[in-house]
Amino acid sequence: MGPALDAIAVPARYVVASGSSLGSKGDEQERIRASLQAVTERNPNIKISAKVASNHDTILKNDFAAVAEAVRDVAGTHT
Repeated sequence: MGPALDAIAVPARYVVASGSSLGSKGDEQERIRASLQAVTERNPNIKISAKVASNHDTILKNDFAAVAEAVRDVAGTHT
């Protein structure tokens, strides 16, 4: 995922789910989450807006406020 994220040339905000992921095997999701710090250091367009307890299946239902804040943040920075 690194090369794809490194190529992002517009402001992007991520709400990172920390819950277990449907269909993931072993520590697959934890390894991806752990790599995000290096990505944000390499690409200033990418920021982690929030880390939430939901998984990817429930994030919009349970953490809609965090997602909305991420959208507002990008809307305020992108002209």
